[in-house]
Amino acid sequence: MVWLRTVLLALTMMVPALALAGETTEDRTVSITNGEWPPYLGREEPGYGIASRIVSRAFERAGYQVEYEFHPWARSLYLARRGERDGTAVWVPSSERREDFFISRPVIVTEYVFFHRADMPFDWETTTDLADYRIGLTRGYDYGEVLDRVRTLGVATTETVSSDELNFHKLLAGRIDLFPLDRVVGQRMISELFSEEEAKALTWHPEPVREDRLHLLLSREVEGNAKRIEDFNRALKAMRREGGIEKILVEALGNEMPAVDRLTPAQAD
Repeated sequence: MVWLRTVLLALTMMVPALALAGETTEDRTVSITNGEWPPYLGREEPGYGIASRIVSRAFERAGYQVEYEFHPWARSLYLARRGERDGTAVWVPSSERREDFFISRPVIVTEYVFFHRADMPFDWETTTDLADYRIGLTRGYDYGEVLDRVRTLGVATTETVSSDELNFHKLLAGRIDLFPLDRVVGQRMISELFSEEEAKALTWHPEPVREDRLHLLLSREVEGNAKRIEDFNRALKAMRREGGIEKILVEALGNEMPAVDRLTPAQAD
């Protein structure tokens, strides 16, 4: 009977190998579209940005490889929605997006704050505290409930322009008083736009204007994405539980890491 046990053992070892042989490299490669949002996302950023590094690490843990493409935000979403790419990163969920995509657990959490000139005393807690300030906004952004109330009630003046860069130039020049933007993104932008002396003239208020949980979206048009999102979520949860996500954030941001991103696995569901 020794020969029978040997044959059975050989067959047992062959089953996983045959299963893997039936799975092509393409099945284990995920194509993701990104936009430019340094340091979280960027073609020139290490690992294509902090959020991309987290996405890549989670997929690698689940046995996949990721290929990134960078496009304007609208095109990134369009390509993924149509299933021309597997997915896109990273986005705030909406009812419309839930119809078109499988939505992951939160990849990162970001906080918008008000940037202002350092020589302008400023403090706020409620919408009424923003009365009579000139607030710069960028076209196409959703700034959340606080700014929606400001515009609805007319308690402050809002000026909308085409880019964040233009708003920072207006802020430095004193043509607006406040500019809401993600704190980490804003700090990076200030360091790249201005000299060290000019950068010192700008600061930010710690009270968040809004907090966002940003997610990977995988297209419902792509066969196999239902399983991919399950695999990704399982790996992402394990990374957060083991401190892998926080490690990436600390490596990239150090003391500038947003406190709101210290989510427990339960909070990140």
